[in-house]
Amino acid sequence: MMDPVLSEDASALHALIVRQARTPPRPVLTIRGTHQETHEESDSYDNNHHNKRTRNETVFDFYFKINLSNYMVRDSDADRDGWRVCSVVRDGDGQEAYRGGRCRSDTWAGHTRRSRSHAAHVEGASEGELVGLVAEDGEEPGLMGWCDRFCLDPGPVKSFRFTRSIVGFDVATLRSLLSSHLRNLNYQGNIDISIAVANKDLTVYSPHWINQLRNNSFAYWACIILQLWIVTWPIIWFLEHRYDVVRTVWYFSGVRESQTIYACHRDEAAIAKELAPIVTQAAWERRINGEVLSSQEMDLLRQLGTEGSERRVVMMSWDRIGGWGRDS
Repeated sequence: MMDPVLSEDASALHALIVRQARTPPRPVLTIRGTHQETHEESDSYDNNHHNKRTRNETVFDFYFKINLSNYMVRDSDADRDGWRVCSVVRDGDGQEAYRGGRCRSDTWAGHTRRSRSHAAHVEGASEGELVGLVAEDGEEPGLMGWCDRFCLDPGPVKSFRFTRSIVGFDVATLRSLLSSHLRNLNYQGNIDISIAVANKDLTVYSPHWINQLRNNSFAYWACIILQLWIVTWPIIWFLEHRYDVVRTVWYFSGVRESQTIYACHRDEAAIAKELAPIVTQAAWERRINGEVLSSQEMDLLRQLGTEGSERRVVMMSWDRIGGWGRDS
């Protein structure tokens, strides 16, 4: 994000980060099934000379995504119940973080310009918005303090990064259970199941021409293709003042009174069981567009997948009777 106001007005940057801190992460489940096909090609120079070669091609049997927000993230009363924790790096806390320099450090070097007071900015904010973000007694600077420091930083090339993450989720359990359901379809290809947070971070850049170029896709790929990154990346590293001091952690599970509890009242096995009809039906239909399934599509796939557990609703082709997705 490159808005000049956010690099000059600490209150505007503070308001943006508070909104981001309240926005839940969006975990996306990606499911891919692939196999390898080998093709033999022949180049003929004349009637007596033939040059044969083989070419390997990766073929997608199914490729789709599922939004897991409703299964993993609890939005309502997240602060009160401890499912969301906001944290800000403090002076003297001993954490290694980007505090306005080129490298991670546990201290802030400071700048030549004098920081203004930020009490007026915080005064109008609600308590719920600032849980974990306000500087408490003896703990400076707090979110507003870091926003002041960033905006008053005289460095022309600077960035302020906010991150969010999900912890307490065992993706290996979900992967194993869903893979087992896919194998029950007699699928013999390669299965790849992963989870990524679609909105894991947000970076605010100062409106310097170097930042404008680094966020331009054409300039980025030109540097990669022409090997200019060998020069440009060290220059950016040397000039950039990086701030990575605020983050939110959303908990999928936690332990209370020696018992594991879950934010959405479902563990990984329960989620896999609920997703199984959707995943198997989408794979059976060979969905390969790589798009996130809509709620309407998920409802239909769940219905068809549940009914198809005994009889497949999609017409079976002969290649699937003996297994499908083999390398060839």
